[in-house]
Amino acid sequence: MNIQSEFRKALPIRILIGFLSFTVALFYVLYNFFTGLNLNPLFVMACMLLLFLIYCSLDLFEIFKLTITDEGLEKITIITGKKEFIPFEDIINIKRGKIKIRNRRGDLSNGFHFSTLVLRNNKSIIISPDHFSNYNILMEYIREKF
Repeated sequence: MNIQSEFRKALPIRILIGFLSFTVALFYVLYNFFTGLNLNPLFVMACMLLLFLIYCSLDLFEIFKLTITDEGLEKITIITGKKEFIPFEDIINIKRGKIKIRNRRGDLSNGFHFSTLVLRNNKSIIISPDHFSNYNILMEYIREKF
């Protein structure tokens, strides 16, 4: 029995918005640079946005598809296409964490749980409902095999 991970609909939308924002900010910075460097506040904000989006884009290399088979997990990195097979025997522990959005006055939301698979080779895989719409099904099957 194979179970495929399914991305949430919000994930590609967030990536698209980030790409469009990056493109607009890059064109504005380059236009401003080549037509005479004018250090107005919009130019400074566009430069800061570019730096922020470059920093955030490093997380794109961490996004992966997951296929759960009877023998283990097959992890395929989206951008590079790198395939990695992880047998269930290599999973040492399954940790559960929770992310909450907070401010000074308290919690803004109940948050959501995510799971971290700790492997024998001191690596870990984070499986989050923020990326996968079928997170509960994936984790239920992994816990059953673990």
